[in-house]
Amino acid sequence: MIRRVLATFAGISVLVMFAYVWPALDQPIRTVIVAGEPTQAERRGIQDSMSKVELGGILTTDLNEVERQLQQMGWTRQVMVRRQWPDRLEVRLQKVVPVAKWGEDDYLAANGEPLQLPNEYPNLPALSAHISSPQQTMELYRLLQLFAARQGLTIMTLTESPQGEWEVGFENGMDLKLGSSDVNGRMQRFLRAYGVALKTQQQTIEYVDARYTNGIAVRFGQHSNASARADGPLLGMATQLLRTHTNDNGS
Repeated sequence: MIRRVLATFAGISVLVMFAYVWPALDQPIRTVIVAGEPTQAERRGIQDSMSKVELGGILTTDLNEVERQLQQMGWTRQVMVRRQWPDRLEVRLQKVVPVAKWGEDDYLAANGEPLQLPNEYPNLPALSAHISSPQQTMELYRLLQLFAARQGLTIMTLTESPQGEWEVGFENGMDLKLGSSDVNGRMQRFLRAYGVALKTQQQTIEYVDARYTNGIAVRFGQHSNASARADGPLLGMATQLLRTHTNDNGS
């Protein structure tokens, strides 16, 4: 009997002590530390997101809710929030790195996921499509760039028209029309002709049209020499329109 009384008394004492100690431990959060080197635009986004979360004491604040809110910014791959007693939260963000611009304002991750980023990335390739999804467009871009890199070419724009026709813009200013069908085959045909004949041309190339069945058409710039000769077995020239013929059966 005495043991039960003592145990009950001890339990009550612990509860009373806890009731007094807990408020002293659960200090209000006064500081939020963001690890790493976030930009000013990223800091503003974090502050805006944190303002939507009710921050209580250091022990009672729901860290999962804070993490969920920060994930909604759209440019974080992983968010970790930790308590730092007595009154601080530490936020660690793993940012998604964009690989291309999408439309006017958005960006794309490597898997084609659209991103809304607080910062500007001016040197990324620009992709846009009227019919294909961002994921499909990114998949096509990565495949075409893989092919183009073998000839030292860098794709800076890839666009799909409302009719579903694709056009590529290269870093050197040359445009390539691929049409809406057999895009990979036409790209390969262009690259074969480019490697054999066009790569060594001294004339400025405005655009290449690869939508032909068995060849490509090339338009040179206005200041190019229309009568210039080009070496290579695939070339035949008529004024400023150059057509190259390959041995395959076309698209």
